[in-house]
Amino acid sequence: DESLFVYDCCSAEKQPLGEKGQDGKGTDKGSDDILAFAFSPSGGYFALTDDNKRLILFCTKPSWECVSVRFVNRRCTSLVITAAEDKIFVADKSGDVYSYSITEPQADGKLELGHVSLLLDVALSADDQYILTADRDEKIRVSLTKAPYSIVSYCMGHREFVSKILVIPNCPDLLLSASGDSTLRLWKYKSGEEVHCCQLSSICGPQATKPDQ
Repeated sequence: DESLFVYDCCSAEKQPLGEKGQDGKGTDKGSDDILAFAFSPSGGYFALTDDNKRLILFCTKPSWECVSVRFVNRRCTSLVITAAEDKIFVADKSGDVYSYSITEPQADGKLELGHVSLLLDVALSADDQYILTADRDEKIRVSLTKAPYSIVSYCMGHREFVSKILVIPNCPDLLLSASGDSTLRLWKYKSGEEVHCCQLSSICGPQATKPDQ
């Protein structure tokens, strides 16, 4: 079925203003702007979060349908779906990562790990063994997905916030990272070893970059 699927976040369930969230704190009014989204590796699922702190899960096969609408504790910056398609990992502005079940689409989120500073991106290794998180304080942390408190390595070298990380699909032991320091860096992330650094300013010219861009 190649018909166009349209979903309007304005019509999705909203959490009553002032109602306490999972963290026990009251909710505030947000917009319906989409903050982050991701497909599962097979394309079978799609998830998004918006400014109203909703996590909306869709099944895309055999046709698109909304599976669940849940609420997160903080506005999110990034999310990723496991290769096993059983969980969604959501990073938020308080520096925490929560997991949400796909097999139990109404279940509350579970706190998995936390950073001291705002998280800007989250990624998974191709085999779901490692979870990688990037923050505003120049750090990339590599942890075990099944035991996120167990830190495998840090990828250190950026001098500004790390805005984006990507485990390279055809080279699953390598990580690519982008930063406000105008560099693109390649890592052997399991050991934290930097393999290469590309100075983007020499290609694009110096430009001012902000963490929220």
